[in-house]
Amino acid sequence: MVRNLKFATFLYQPEPAEGVDINFYRIKPESGTVGKPNPKMYTNIAVFGDNAMAQKHPEWISVSKDGPSFRRLTAPKVNGIKPGNKKYNLRWDVLCMTNPEVREYNLTLIEDCARQTPGISISSQHFADHGFCVCPRCVELWRQSGLNWYDWRAQTVTEFLKEVKDCIGGKPLYVNMLPDPVLGRERFGYDFDALAEYADVFVIPMFSKAYPSPWYWEMLARAFKSKLKKPVFTNLYVRGPNDDPKQVPTTEQLLTVAVRIARTGVDGIIFLAETAQRIRDFQKAAVQSTNVLAELDGYGGDEVIDLVSRWKSLF
Repeated sequence: MVRNLKFATFLYQPEPAEGVDINFYRIKPESGTVGKPNPKMYTNIAVFGDNAMAQKHPEWISVSKDGPSFRRLTAPKVNGIKPGNKKYNLRWDVLCMTNPEVREYNLTLIEDCARQTPGISISSQHFADHGFCVCPRCVELWRQSGLNWYDWRAQTVTEFLKEVKDCIGGKPLYVNMLPDPVLGRERFGYDFDALAEYADVFVIPMFSKAYPSPWYWEMLARAFKSKLKKPVFTNLYVRGPNDDPKQVPTTEQLLTVAVRIARTGVDGIIFLAETAQRIRDFQKAAVQSTNVLAELDGYGGDEVIDLVSRWKSLF
């Protein structure tokens, strides 16, 4: 069984929740909005996923031979290219990661937040997907490198992470990785071993509006734990902004998948929610789920059950 499993939250508002080890504040989500640091919370910054910046500077968008990395079909045209790209699973608009203005903007924000908060978490710090980026700047940088395409992309992602590490003054660095343990290098530029030189913790987002198949998420957690050379946290979805409460995971699903993930040997579990109050609602529902907790007893994820037991003191 995992010992000293950490629990955390991933929140869209700068108010920490009780009953967990770490609170992350999404000061800059992929929407591109930017809040103010809370010295009591770790700071999460989405780097190249930035809808607001893409709208303001569409010429900075990452491109592929199949079109730009605009998720929105209403995005402005770039050099006559029709907006929106249905050939990739784009969750947000993605800026070119070799763009010097984008890099400087995000590194400045990261450095400022590191001075004010206990730790930094970054996400969207990679290429949009396997076909990106083929803008003239990226193609020229690739040519100058003398590397093959995949090695150059991996080197570019790793070098950016090194820049982040260098500017945060020794604060802990949590690095979010999209959940593809097999083709992460080809798709996003992840060199797991190289990134481990700079990441203190890897975070695997496992976001879903339902968790009816816990074995699937358990499998992903086990795969990443076996591949990554630094501690691994997984991130589960409780309730995001503007969600219909009838269309989010049930408490039973969340408890079940958390227990199944806990027994894989991961080092932490994070719960995403819009606000601390949403976490509190989940905690209260978890405490009241006595039948579910009894059923999960003996699965091998006892630290999740112990966590819920500690939550009783909150009510």
